[in-house]
Amino acid sequence: MLQDFGSWLVDQHKRDDWVGLLGFQARRDTSFPTGGDPDDVRAYLERNGADPDALDMLETAALEWGRA
Repeated sequence: MLQDFGSWLVDQHKRDDWVGLLGFQARRDTSFPTGGDPDDVRAYLERNGADPDALDMLETAALEWGRA
């Protein structure tokens, strides 16, 4: 079974790339939907005013997560 996307993203926080940066930011956010899928995370980011770069990072992360 695939790990929830939100949890997977938080686990990427030590990476030295854009996905790691997004994971680092998610890890610091106590309201981040760790049990969410990519759509849940996107909706959360949009509700909280995420910039287009963050949403692009999210797409990259979601594609990688789907291949895991």
